[in-house]
Amino acid sequence: MEPVFAPGVPVGVRRLYEHRPELFVAADASRPKRQTSWSVAPANTFGTLLVWLAVCVGGWILALIVMAATLPTAVAAWAAVVLAGIAVLATGGIVVKSMVEDRGHKAVRLQHGKYLLPEDFDEPAARLLGRAQRAVKTVLEATVTRRGLLDDVKNELVLPEQLWDIAQVLREQTVLRARQKDIARGMETAELDAVLGPQRRALALSVDAIKRKVDLLDRYADRVRSADAALRAEAALEDGDRYIELLARTEPVGDTSIVQGFTDEATALKDTLTRTINAARDAGRTLALPE
Repeated sequence: MEPVFAPGVPVGVRRLYEHRPELFVAADASRPKRQTSWSVAPANTFGTLLVWLAVCVGGWILALIVMAATLPTAVAAWAAVVLAGIAVLATGGIVVKSMVEDRGHKAVRLQHGKYLLPEDFDEPAARLLGRAQRAVKTVLEATVTRRGLLDDVKNELVLPEQLWDIAQVLREQTVLRARQKDIARGMETAELDAVLGPQRRALALSVDAIKRKVDLLDRYADRVRSADAALRAEAALEDGDRYIELLARTEPVGDTSIVQGFTDEATALKDTLTRTINAARDAGRTLALPE
């Protein structure tokens, strides 16, 4: 399974996970603190700055000696001033950079709580979330979706919201399941069962409800796949004239039932495509967000 992001999380943060997943922290961890070179490795940063200053000063002095020996006094003086200015600007840039937070760390810090990682879920929750993610991906990447044939369902709005809601509930189920196991570990008493019994039933009801939601997503994805298959079959029928021409050139008095078959199939497929699109829309509307 992949991480789940809240609908409002920028695309750049989602892509950041692909390249720097180590920056992201689990939901039960505290919000990351602001990190700069000084806060992460102050000694190394200070040492690097001292080395840079030594190089700048030493290089400036060496350049001053060379210019004094080879250039007129006025030119050497102006050149020394220019070099000193460049060194000061470069040093200032390095100091500022060492005090600025890395963009990746900043993005993860600001968006903490708006994403959930694979390690935030136990095995039952991860299995359900994986199914939901695959269903959503199937719908959003389908040809009928990209062509706008299901626009009235508003998949781009509804499905990310549904996926995030499901992920949040699954995360809470993971936490409560772990807590129940921890509390009940090695103990079986009537008092404990009296408390945990209703909690376990409530958790089971929640799990069943999420399973039903995921089943709805699966059914929607199945309807969309059927519509996609019908759409591809319709595209294949566009080559029918070429096959008819091929038969006419190679079998002038051939079986005309084949040509009639193309016509009948086109009519039937048009009806099939209409039915599958309508079925997909009906399935998608069951997932619509409340007004």
